[in-house]
Amino acid sequence: MKRPFALALSCALLASTAFAQTRLVIATVAEASDLDPRTTYDAYSYQRMYPIMETLLTYSPEDLTLQPRLAESWTFAEDGSSVTFALRQGVTFHHGRPFTAEDVRYTFEWVLNPDNPGANPGLLEDITNIEVLDEHTVRFDLSGENAFILNNIARLHIVPADLGEEGDFGRNPVGTGPFVFESWARDDRMVLSAYEDYWGGRAQVDAVEFRPITEDATRLLAFEGGEIDLYHGQVVPAEVTRLEATEGITVQRAVGLGHAYVGFNFRNEALSDVRVRQAIGHLIPREAIVERILQGIGSVATGPIAPGVPWYNPDVPRYDYDPERARELLEEAGYGDGLSLRLHTNENPVRVQIAEVLQFEAAQVGVNLEVFVEEFGAFIDRILDTDTADFDLFLLGWTGNVDPNYAMFELFHSRGDNNYIAYTNPELDALLEEGRRLEPGSEESNAVYREAQAVLMADAPFAFINNTEEIGVNHDTITGWQLHPYVSATFQDLHLVEKAR
Repeated sequence: MKRPFALALSCALLASTAFAQTRLVIATVAEASDLDPRTTYDAYSYQRMYPIMETLLTYSPEDLTLQPRLAESWTFAEDGSSVTFALRQGVTFHHGRPFTAEDVRYTFEWVLNPDNPGANPGLLEDITNIEVLDEHTVRFDLSGENAFILNNIARLHIVPADLGEEGDFGRNPVGTGPFVFESWARDDRMVLSAYEDYWGGRAQVDAVEFRPITEDATRLLAFEGGEIDLYHGQVVPAEVTRLEATEGITVQRAVGLGHAYVGFNFRNEALSDVRVRQAIGHLIPREAIVERILQGIGSVATGPIAPGVPWYNPDVPRYDYDPERARELLEEAGYGDGLSLRLHTNENPVRVQIAEVLQFEAAQVGVNLEVFVEEFGAFIDRILDTDTADFDLFLLGWTGNVDPNYAMFELFHSRGDNNYIAYTNPELDALLEEGRRLEPGSEESNAVYREAQAVLMADAPFAFINNTEEIGVNHDTITGWQLHPYVSATFQDLHLVEKAR
């Protein structure tokens, strides 16, 4: 009598095994702030966006060349007055509607509309008009004032025109990507499921789960314990060498496209004095930070551009660690008797350590630096709120520097979308505007950007700390994932990742 039951149970177990869901679990350094690409700034949100929504073009992880995605090809007019995109056919959004040129026009026009809170409209301001030529062809008319416009177009994910006005789109996004948004429990996990009708072929795994784990040691412990399959982000620096030698674990490394820095709020009277900014620059022991806190990961930063590219200027003013020079500059500025400032950062452990180092160094020259550590979303909201500008200094990072325009214009031009510090320098503005009009990579362009770096560093609106190196880790049961030097796009090809059962 027991045998049929045992046979039925065995069959049930076999069936459940056969249809067991393959779930890829990814840890991230911080929680996403929002999932609307039109209004969002931070890399951690974009890491989650890329598997859900797609851009017209993507950056190759090997050499950062532009590759087709929703656009199969693009053609510039001979005089550069327009660029026409031939869109991929047979693509559908997750709610079933076909993707068309109207969705492209809607997305870009929304960001360019000054009545909307677009995150980076300045990146696209060279677009003067958008014409839908047919369902799968769209033309962007250009002013010719930004030679890097194609790089900027490649950063914006396409939103479905019929859902873009939904008030909760950033919490319930719909795209054309290989994964469908399922759920989001903040500070716990976000779940995506494979889109069965994805134009590029169904994903190799059934579901993806993003888990924000802000503490480096905790994240690494979860990874080594098998709770996490992979992550791209800050690895406990002292553990990288050990992980590289550990069987069953793959460590990927790539030269990054960004830097860490201290930003100065020019609305603060003391910080509007260049001597105070230069003094703080001289208080940062960059070599020691890279060697001891970062364990040699990355390199010392001397400005917004890292070495290795033609437009890098090695001869900019530098602010080597020199407390005595810092003291002299503070005295010249009238703060020899002391100064109190606030420094904000997020819960990233490396940033907290750097903040503590800077707090100690500042105290040695009479600067009382009060450090505030916040959850990433709250911290970013503080920096972005230019109406209150409730900060003095902040410790943050910038990434995605695929060209010198992105590395400088958005942060330091007086009308840059990411000029959180209210910095203005007419000479720098003129150089950055000229650089946009020159052929990228030409000697004339490179010379302008080298000069711009020199002007910028003499003014010291930021104190640059280190150039980034990107690190990713995965178990060897995971194949098909390639670390991307553009950290935001590291999961753009997540549908190609396989996980051994």
